Amino acid sequence: MIKKQTTLILGAGASAPFEFPTGYELLRQIIEKITPHNLAPNYAVLDHANLLRQLGYDVALISKFREALLKSGQTSVDAFLEYRPQFIPIGKAVMAIALIQCEHEQRLFKRDGKSWYEYLFNQLSAQFEDFGKNRLSILTFNYDRSLEHFLFTALKNSYGKSEDECSGKLQTIPIIHLHGDLGALPYTGAVLARPYNSNISPEVLNIATKRIKIIHEGVEHGQQFELAHKFLFESEVVCFLGFGYHALNMERLGIKNGMSGSLKGKQVIGSSFGLTNAQSSQMYGRYGFQLRPGRFEYQNWNVLQFLRESGVLNDG
Repeated sequence: MIKKQTTLILGAGASAPFEFPTGYELLRQIIEKITPHNLAPNYAVLDHANLLRQLGYDVALISKFREALLKSGQTSVDAFLEYRPQFIPIGKAVMAIALIQCEHEQRLFKRDGKSWYEYLFNQLSAQFEDFGKNRLSILTFNYDRSLEHFLFTALKNSYGKSEDECSGKLQTIPIIHLHGDLGALPYTGAVLARPYNSNISPEVLNIATKRIKIIHEGVEHGQQFELAHKFLFESEVVCFLGFGYHALNMERLGIKNGMSGSLKGKQVIGSSFGLTNAQSSQMYGRYGFQLRPGRFEYQNWNVLQFLRESGVLNDG
């Protein structure tokens, strides 16, 4: 059981072990999938271009979007859309297409000993009636719903309880999608819900695109970020996982230079996969908390290794 009030902040690297693309990989996939050679209509094939056409986007707009994205120099579709708001509708649609196609439940339950979702669930382990006593909140910049689907499915199968009972328990662990998601999961009872699977159609895409939010739309001033600030303020432990530490995202969380604001007086730790020594040192100098591991030769730790080595969830 997690007894200290803990907040996990997830970036794209946290979903990567379950075969979701990182921000840059998503951008590259989209550019590749809507190349001119596959823009010829073929409605029997549900590829990116044909799905976009079924949503009403013509070839000229699709080509214009791809060309601008290709030559933008940006490293994520989200960042590109902040500066090109006229492409927000088609950008949301093509991101939804790419990510929904990654929703395969078997990827979450490989049972290969490499899943940090499995590790987290075991750290939450308790009698069913006590599960809600875990003091955990999760803030994610990701659109995918893989974590909550894993936790819900694991609860249901571990304890043999009804969907309603498991839904109630899981809601005691807030999972806040700061930029929206690909649709509410059915057990939540929310509108604009869709199951966790890769089935795709114009109707499914309409649900997902209505749930995805872009910063340009003012989402950083909305309810989700207000909740994020509240959870960070109340936390004893803050842990960044698979996160890129983009200065703008940190600022939107209320985290500015030094251990002030949202991080003041807390135990703060962050993974450093893919970062150089210089980048890790820069994070320490700017925000005042240590990325782990600190030595370059260990900076290839994945999320599971990081959680095990740091012991951040092992508070007894």
